[in-house]
Amino acid sequence: MNFTMLPSLIALAALAVLFRAILHQSTSERVGLWLTGWILVLVHSVAQFVDTGQGLWSRLATAVSLNTLEAASVAFLLSFSPVATDRRRQFLLGAGIGVPAIVFTDAVIGGITSHIFYYVLIALALVLALLVIWNFYRKTTPYVVGLWIGCLVVTGGIAWAVGRGQPDLGIICLLAAFNFIIAALFWRRFERVTVGVVTTIVSFVAWGAVFPIATALAAFAPSVHIESEAWNIPLYFVAVGMTLILLEDQVQRSDYLADHDELTGLPNRRLLEDRLKHALARADRKGNKVAVLLLDFDRFKEINDTYGHRIGDLALQQMVIRLASRIRVSDTLARTGGDEFTVVSDVADAEGAHVLISSLETAFIVPFKIEGKLIRAGLSIGLALYPDDGRTTDELHAAADHAMYVCKRGQR
Repeated sequence: MNFTMLPSLIALAALAVLFRAILHQSTSERVGLWLTGWILVLVHSVAQFVDTGQGLWSRLATAVSLNTLEAASVAFLLSFSPVATDRRRQFLLGAGIGVPAIVFTDAVIGGITSHIFYYVLIALALVLALLVIWNFYRKTTPYVVGLWIGCLVVTGGIAWAVGRGQPDLGIICLLAAFNFIIAALFWRRFERVTVGVVTTIVSFVAWGAVFPIATALAAFAPSVHIESEAWNIPLYFVAVGMTLILLEDQVQRSDYLADHDELTGLPNRRLLEDRLKHALARADRKGNKVAVLLLDFDRFKEINDTYGHRIGDLALQQMVIRLASRIRVSDTLARTGGDEFTVVSDVADAEGAHVLISSLETAFIVPFKIEGKLIRAGLSIGLALYPDDGRTTDELHAAADHAMYVCKRGQR
């Protein structure tokens, strides 16, 4: 056994436990794929640990080590692919990328020397990669062209290695290319310069560079000896970067939820107050009016009692979509209660406010169809107009609430 790998095994096992714990707190498909990747990297290290360095057992351990490393790269790559939430297309992409790489690697380890076999496999892998890219993006953009060129460069490098009678260099090319592509996908996905993102991208580039550098040193400077732990440093920094990214995402989400409703994504009462104050100040400068509409869904409690809260939440989300389609981009639609919403809109006069009310009232004429259930809901609206019905935010909310009460009482 290779006991020099023991520290790596312990560290990677700790990383797998860490990402498993994070997965319990997150439903993100990305985190699940990251966990899968780290588990595969752990298996890669286990295979290196049990490698005796001779005989059939050594070749089998080498195959498992390299195959799991390639599979881990595919998992990391899939976490930022355009199909991260589509399991079927995710499997198709993973198979199209991973299977040819694994077959090539196992053929090299198995001692296959036929150039024709390798060339056919490389051509098939290239065609599959190009078809998968086209199937996912369906249009020619600089990014798609860049992916195609990347595929051509990688397969060309592997074909060159085969032509030189050194197909093992093709494996090095594959492992390096995987990590460089993952680094590019990370940059494209986040498009932000933070410690976590930069650390992850630089570490993936460094991890990819380890394979050609180690090969070059073995060929041209065999007297230079570097401990295996030194080669694993980029790997650990990738884990650090990913952990920082998750922490940054959590901070961003906390900041977002401080001003937004979690279920609907609408501004909450806190953000509404800020926008209403800005609307009133804008009205004073321009001489227009501000309509504050208090919206209450009729029969919403009945929907919850009849179909359950899950259907009620889905209905609420559908209602919000319809309401949002009836207001302008410059208007604010906020959730201020369980089934209570507020709209703030700049209007020229009272007539403009009533036109908006009419548009909102027609939003629920057509019933909602949710999971095969036909759901009907009504809408009660209370209007307060600035400065006619109040000059402060509290006065406007009180006036809109009173108008809502009058509307409800009239319906009863």
